[in-house]
Amino acid sequence: MSEDETLVRIEVRDSILWIVLNRPAKANALTIGMMETMAEAIRDAGAQEGVRAVVLCAPGARIFCAGVDVKEQSPDGDAARQRERRSIALARLQDAVIDSAKPVVVAVEGAAIGAGAMLAWLADACVAATAASFSLPEIDIGIPTFSGASIVEAVAGRSAAMDLVLTGRRMPAADASARGLVRELAESGVLQDRAGELAASLGEKGAFAYAQVKRWMNRGVKRALDEARKEHERHRAAIRN
Repeated sequence: MSEDETLVRIEVRDSILWIVLNRPAKANALTIGMMETMAEAIRDAGAQEGVRAVVLCAPGARIFCAGVDVKEQSPDGDAARQRERRSIALARLQDAVIDSAKPVVVAVEGAAIGAGAMLAWLADACVAATAASFSLPEIDIGIPTFSGASIVEAVAGRSAAMDLVLTGRRMPAADASARGLVRELAESGVLQDRAGELAASLGEKGAFAYAQVKRWMNRGVKRALDEARKEHERHRAAIRN
């Protein structure tokens, strides 16, 4: 078993593909390999007749996901190339969630930070523990989050995006729910069960109709993400020059 397979556990239970983040010592920060493993699992689920839906979770974690692991070292020592690999892996994971013909539910226990929060908002549904929180803190370290801003604006509107992105604050789950960023709240003890129930319910819908209407409803966020990624590249190019 590879290291990435231990950091991300994947199993099928009752026709649900469970993707479990398992890197608590590093706050479930996502390595490139973890993102690649997750994206592949979500894509593969689309071709598995025995899988009706996908749930992403991190049971019992104080931090659901701290975002991308920016401290991960490049095997070849090329820092610029490592940043590019990281961006590509994250984009592919985000696209896998958006493009999945099958329902994707994210269960957030603890803090969802940066890319971790983005994954929750890109999913078909986010179920959060009452004590969970969401944040896009990049601005506090001088980094513009074009993707984060675009995702929040597409999902919950400009006001929510301005609030989260320009302050970098942690938004409590109840506030996120009121803004439309969380489908429902649950106590920690029943969070995984509720996420599984919701995923199973969505997975019982007509597969063709579900996939088509999901594709249609996601067209706005896909367009926004595409523009954000291009802006990110322009920003990086300007810094290099």
